[in-house]
Amino acid sequence: MSGEERRENRSIARRSLLGLAVVGGTAAGLSFLFPDRRASEISAPSVTPSPSPTPKPTPDMRYLANLKSGKEISGHEKVFGRAYSTLKILEAVPLTNYRNSSKLRLAVSVVGHINELQIIDPSVGNAIHTLNLPDDSGHVIDSMVWDEPRQRLYVSVDGSVLAWNPAIPEQFNTLVDVEGASVAYELRLDSSGNLWGGTYPLGASFNYNVESKKLRVFDRVAEDTDYIRRLALDGRGRVWMGTGSRNPRLFTFEAGKPDAVREINLPVDVAHGFIGSIDPIGHYLAVTVSSVSEQLILDTRTMKWHEPVTRVWASREISKASSGRFFSITAGHLHSTAFQGMDDKQLGKVEARGILCIIPQNGRILIISTTTDGILCETFDLGLNRVRATREIRLTPSAIKIQSLLGHSDGNIYIGGYKANGVAALNPETGVRWNSGDDEQVINQIEGMVEYDQNKTYIGSYGSADLVLMETPQNNADRKYDRIARLLTEYSQSRPFGWASNSSSVFFGTVPEYGVSGGVLGKIDPATDTVSWVLDGDGKGFVSGHSIIGLAADESHLYGTTSVRNGYGVEDTKSPAKVFKMHIASRKILWETSPVESAGALYSPAITGGWLAVADLQGVALLDLDSGQLKKRHIVNNVKNTSYRPGWLAADVRATPDGQKMVHAAGGGITVLDYVAGTTHSVVSTRSHDRHGTRLTVGADGHVYGILNQTTLVQLALEPELP
Repeated sequence: MSGEERRENRSIARRSLLGLAVVGGTAAGLSFLFPDRRASEISAPSVTPSPSPTPKPTPDMRYLANLKSGKEISGHEKVFGRAYSTLKILEAVPLTNYRNSSKLRLAVSVVGHINELQIIDPSVGNAIHTLNLPDDSGHVIDSMVWDEPRQRLYVSVDGSVLAWNPAIPEQFNTLVDVEGASVAYELRLDSSGNLWGGTYPLGASFNYNVESKKLRVFDRVAEDTDYIRRLALDGRGRVWMGTGSRNPRLFTFEAGKPDAVREINLPVDVAHGFIGSIDPIGHYLAVTVSSVSEQLILDTRTMKWHEPVTRVWASREISKASSGRFFSITAGHLHSTAFQGMDDKQLGKVEARGILCIIPQNGRILIISTTTDGILCETFDLGLNRVRATREIRLTPSAIKIQSLLGHSDGNIYIGGYKANGVAALNPETGVRWNSGDDEQVINQIEGMVEYDQNKTYIGSYGSADLVLMETPQNNADRKYDRIARLLTEYSQSRPFGWASNSSSVFFGTVPEYGVSGGVLGKIDPATDTVSWVLDGDGKGFVSGHSIIGLAADESHLYGTTSVRNGYGVEDTKSPAKVFKMHIASRKILWETSPVESAGALYSPAITGGWLAVADLQGVALLDLDSGQLKKRHIVNNVKNTSYRPGWLAADVRATPDGQKMVHAAGGGITVLDYVAGTTHSVVSTRSHDRHGTRLTVGADGHVYGILNQTTLVQLALEPELP
């Protein structure tokens, strides 16, 4: 999570809830669902009058009628291209001796679907190339490495490695596809010019000989990991690998003996997380690990750990060796550290904050860091021990993949972006757009949002399961963002996907951290903006081994849906997805059911037409609110639930305000269910290659909005054109 905490985490007192019992016909199988074994209170709930019981709505029987396939709906009412544009830099790599000219250039990778690679000339302060990756190769650059002798930049995109030649700047060539890998991490070059990298979900390293074009993928290093996120090569021909998400560990082997893998025990015990960085420093290896602030130092001659380095290197970045020393930054000061004995000297102040790379040059150090609009290049003079020159370079923003949507009563559609900080908004009536201000340092990737009232919107931020209050009515310059809770440390949660509200409360459900099983369920008191309670099933999850990915609420009851997919690195729980109903005041589970046996995840519960509607990949299931009994299942496409691994938001459903229609999204398609006409209609674009996303929302204008080609917001047409 980027940025500093704006308030200290409130202390969390614990108390047990006793005497809860399950009501209904499925009590015998629900012992794992009891939330009474552990409930935590971040603050005591405020005393407010109890809301009146929710009157039972009269079920609309038209919802249960069979629906006939009707005419396609072609096109969209409105299209808003590049709905979320911003700049987030992932990495910067020095391109030394660029085009054999002895000049230095920088390769900068950017999050998004355009302008993902930008080549910078730091001497003149501008981009000389702004490049789009090929559409068929993906859009996220996971790693880069510069091959100076061959004058090639290698970039890993998903499970492929592409080569970029500065002499032919508009062209990328696929060097190799690493079979079985959905991500290739941490590209490195050995002294012979061979490429190395780590993988997910293979949990293995790979080697690619650029000349012979031979790929070798080695064995999984440990049965309990799918990740090799960090990889380094030392001067003695050894490969070092760091794992996660459970039991992060360090492994090594000699490059010529890949079958002789050796585990190096860490001097600390970490249950879950990742090896954060691996840096060879002469005969030493500096290693960082999740939740450990110090740099761990291994003597690679004796394989024994030295005293850790307590001065934290900003962004965990250090320079390459220069005359037996390396350089790093801590608290706004450049430091020089000797290989032998780790003798450390503070040199002088720098402006850099988000460090991208530190480059030793003749008598000076070039420090590259992030700014709001691009990068900052600082030249630090080692003779003067101060920054001699500073240059800011603007980069070109990218169109960000839409990760979440919220139609708000203020007329805006609020948008969260994949791997993007902050929040964006677009008013479909006026066309006005904005992004959260430069001073917003609280919101990371948004997984879910909910409006409580016109003054308060709550946001779930990925990385630490941060619960964030956005004060909605202010203009963007004055808008406030406050983190009200962080669920990572206390509950090992990562992604707040499920959100719902009623007239007095806001509710959230989560996906756990990497390497952890079971999400939590909690309640926020908007009167005090504190978390009233969190239910986590004594550490096993509110529903044991399930993530809580969807919520709906009335004044008396909370309804939820689950996914058997846990945090990354943990196998899916062997069970169908569940739907549950909980009495809010007593926190008693009234019923739970698995209405779609083939579905490992059920999404977006909604109370509509007197029924509880839930989505799966194939369609919409309608459940009785009192009993949870499945009354009708409308299958609207040919997508099989078993075709995909259960997800967290792989399908969505939204009802129109009049309750006469529902819109279902899954598998790249959109379907309108018209209960008045008794028909279904596929929504298709005028271009055959277009593909819809799985995020839907209803705006204040009553229209339903969705996503096209990941970056475009569209107002959906809900009826076919008249003949």
